[in-house]
Amino acid sequence: MDIVIFDGITTNDALEQLKLESEKYTGLYVDMNEPEQRKYVKEKAESINQLLKKLDRARIDTSKNYKLQVEAEAADIKERLEIANLPFTLLIDEHKAERKKILDAEKARKQAILDAEQYELDHEMSLLMNKTFEFDREQEVKAAKEESKRIEAEALKKAVDRLAALGEKQEQDKINAENARLANVDHVRTINRAIFQSFVDAGVSFEDATIATQTLIDNKVPNTTINY
Repeated sequence: MDIVIFDGITTNDALEQLKLESEKYTGLYVDMNEPEQRKYVKEKAESINQLLKKLDRARIDTSKNYKLQVEAEAADIKERLEIANLPFTLLIDEHKAERKKILDAEKARKQAILDAEQYELDHEMSLLMNKTFEFDREQEVKAAKEESKRIEAEALKKAVDRLAALGEKQEQDKINAENARLANVDHVRTINRAIFQSFVDAGVSFEDATIATQTLIDNKVPNTTINY
C-alpha cells in the first residue's frame, strides 16, 4: 500500500529499510547482558516505538476527514512496523524473562534460608517451653501431694485428739464432717487446677495462667464466679 496520508511520518522506502535492518537480527544471537548490545537493541526498538506513537497521533488527528483511508493505511504501517520491531522486542522480552527467573530464584533461595532459620528457632523454643512446663507441672503435682498429705495428717491428728475427749458417736460425726471438708478441699483444688490447665491449653504461659487462675479464685474478676 502506498503511503499518502502519513508520508510526513514515514515512507515505503523507510519502512522497507527498517524491515531489512530488523531482519538481520532474526535468529541472530545477541547477548542482552552486554551493555552496548542491549543499548543498541533498545535504541532500535525505541526509534520504531516513536514512529508508532507519531502514527497513532496523526491517525487520530486526520481520521475525521480520511477515516477509512487512515485506518487502512495506519493498520498496514502498524503491522509493518511491528514486524520490523519483532526481533528487537523478542530480545528485550527474553532478557526480561531471564532476569526475572534469576531474581525470582535468588528471592526464593533467601526466603528458604529465612524459613529454615525461623523453623529451627521455633522448634528450639517449643522444646524449651515443653521442658519448662513439664518441670513446673511435676513440681506442682509433688507440692500438691505433699500438701494433701500434710492436711490429711493434721486432720487425722485433730480427729484422734478429739476422740479422746468426746463420745464415739459425736467423734464419728465430726470425723465424717472433716472427711467431707477434705473431700471439698480436693474438689475445689481439682476445679482450680482444671481452670489453670484450660488457660495453658489455650496457649497462655505458665506464669500468666497462674496469675489469671488466682485472680478468679480471689473473686477479683467482675461478673465472674467459679461454680464449685
